[in-house]
Amino acid sequence: MQTQSVSIKELRDNLAQLIEEVAIAKKRIEITKFGKIKAVIVPIKEKPIKEKKGVDWTKLPAFGIWKDRKDMKDSAKWVRELRHRESTRRIAKLLHDRPIT
Repeated sequence: MQTQSVSIKELRDNLAQLIEEVAIAKKRIEITKFGKIKAVIVPIKEKPIKEKKGVDWTKLPAFGIWKDRKDMKDSAKWVRELRHRESTRRIAKLLHDRPIT
């Protein structure tokens, strides 16, 4: 691994570029202050990506709870009708509660 020494000012001025060099070129950068090493930036060790276990939704008890209902075969249509019913109820209530002048 290559080692490069930079001052704090140089680090401040070129941080993005130096981080890329560490990440891509796998360089080791020593940060110095008044000629003394104060910190080191090194690339992280790559961890192997673990395969996530997927959830089998069909095994959950709530899955398909309404599968046998005839009125919910088309869920989008069912929700649309439900929203329409609720909105007309609100409008009717507003009209009914409005004082007559």
